[in-house]
Amino acid sequence: MSVQLTHPSSPADPRAEAMLPAVGGFPASDKPLFLAGYSELCRVDLSGKRALEICGGFGKLAGLLAETFPKAEVTGLDLYAASGPEIEDRLARLPGLSYVAGDAFDLTAYPDDSFDLVFGQAALHHLAHNPNGLAEGVARVLKPGGRFIFIFEPMGHNLLVAAIRAVRMAKHELGDESNLYLSQFEQMAGYFSSCEVQMFNFLGYPMKAFSDRLQVVSDGIQKLDAFLFRSFPALLRYGANCNLILTK
Repeated sequence: MSVQLTHPSSPADPRAEAMLPAVGGFPASDKPLFLAGYSELCRVDLSGKRALEICGGFGKLAGLLAETFPKAEVTGLDLYAASGPEIEDRLARLPGLSYVAGDAFDLTAYPDDSFDLVFGQAALHHLAHNPNGLAEGVARVLKPGGRFIFIFEPMGHNLLVAAIRAVRMAKHELGDESNLYLSQFEQMAGYFSSCEVQMFNFLGYPMKAFSDRLQVVSDGIQKLDAFLFRSFPALLRYGANCNLILTK
């Protein structure tokens, strides 16, 4: 299965803006990436359908998706079930929302063809030691035509980016930022009918020291990256971050 590299050119889904609180502490300069990823979550009307977030942490993204599609059944799965006053408030307001404890590699609690959407945010690089096992398990529980989406993942083909990440990790400015590679996506794609990788941050990552402080600089760099990706498609491989969209 081939992997299609893209840079989104269409406007973000209007509903994606309302999901931006799920970005949390991620840099403002990555807003276009998150808007593109959340637009993919909204691409199909989930009303009356089922979605599963894996490695959802505090469950904010699952909650916001449930607010966007109040007639959907949205489950947030993490090693520890999300809890706390904010979670209780969401559960009281959104009858289709639930949070469970579980392992992304063990979805045996769910029968075949259970979900229309499975997704995660900044999660795949924590799971990529077994991409085949992850893809096989998710493909089993997805319905035909269902989609498997990861938002905001780090890529390692750009050596400058890899070096910057290594230095930041050594200085404890970053947690686990293990880089991902297209070869891992190719393995996962074998369980699906299509694989799209939306690439971002060619110049945007090395210039974050400036762009995260000045919005006008961030906007300019993102526009320049979009121009470079459109004009020189070979550069897509060297984007620092991506969204991954697999369709069964």
